[in-house]
Amino acid sequence: MGSDYDRWKKQRETERARKEQEEQAAPRRPATPPTDDPRPSARPSAASRPEEPRRTYQGAIPTAPEPGKGAVPRKGRGDTLRGCLGCLGLTIGVLLLLAIAVLIGSTFYWREVEQRGRVNVLILGIDERRTEEGPFRSDTMILSAFNPNRREVALMSIPRDLWLTIPDHGENRINTAHYFGEMEDYPGGGPAFAKDAVASNFGVPLHYYVKIDFDGFVSIIDAMGGVTIDVPEALHDENYPTPDYGITTIDIPAGVQEMDGATTLIYARSRYSTNDFDRGRRQQEIINAIRNQLALPATWLKAPAIYAAARSAVTTDVPTTEWPALAMILVRSDVKRAAIGPDATRDFITDGGAQVLLPIWEEINPILAEHFE
Repeated sequence: MGSDYDRWKKQRETERARKEQEEQAAPRRPATPPTDDPRPSARPSAASRPEEPRRTYQGAIPTAPEPGKGAVPRKGRGDTLRGCLGCLGLTIGVLLLLAIAVLIGSTFYWREVEQRGRVNVLILGIDERRTEEGPFRSDTMILSAFNPNRREVALMSIPRDLWLTIPDHGENRINTAHYFGEMEDYPGGGPAFAKDAVASNFGVPLHYYVKIDFDGFVSIIDAMGGVTIDVPEALHDENYPTPDYGITTIDIPAGVQEMDGATTLIYARSRYSTNDFDRGRRQQEIINAIRNQLALPATWLKAPAIYAAARSAVTTDVPTTEWPALAMILVRSDVKRAAIGPDATRDFITDGGAQVLLPIWEEINPILAEHFE
């Protein structure tokens, strides 16, 4: 390398000397008078420039470092992959820490929920058409008990034709309680009066009510992404009511079905091809399906949409701060289903010719004592 440099240096000096001789031998140009041309003047010749000092190298010429001796290695695909895996590991670690924090927080909150004890809630479904003015009768009535100590949510369907004593109105169908409360401006309206009527007839404390109309029910189910229901037998109804007061034919096959909001409502309401008892059973199946859907982590991501749908569709006296507690009990508990069925009622025709159901309290009271008192 040293001899090559010497030859290059000598050749460079020879070339520089030759150019200087050519510039000295060339005829000089006459000086030009100054002008207003703003362009810079010509570059001075090499002869007029002071000679630059010659640079000499001390020691050996630096060469490229050998691999592994001070060189900066180029990042390869393996290094990039290790970096990505490192970021992924960090992300997983953060998510695990968040999950642990949520678990710890939910554990302490669950202990607080357990101390509150059982909460009884009346669930009302109303055929309330938003294009019409009420008052309306209740279409669905379910007595529910949220018991965190037993990790149980008990459901008891109440037939709407059950003939009971309506406070200040004598004997009538239980579904008229909501109607009277709305018509007479009872404090809290129809739902509050229906809650008091059920409590007085069944002798159990009722802490809250939850009322939902059909349109709101559909929006909540759709916000959840639908529900999955194992239909025990095919449902065929040639007289299903339509919003314009007509009828249509509906068919839901047996087996596991993925249902959107509209289909779930049909499954909950249809009764002309079966009876009110079977309809109550299907409604409890829907509540259990909602519970299963809420327990899925994928549904948790839809919580804002579900909450927004519920806020606009549900009328309730449950404080907003209590919603998480009831939801946690529902998700963490088993659903126990009961009903006031054919064995707990008998057919009766009123003086006015109405076909109703009379309660058999010997069959109903043990259910109340086990789950609601």
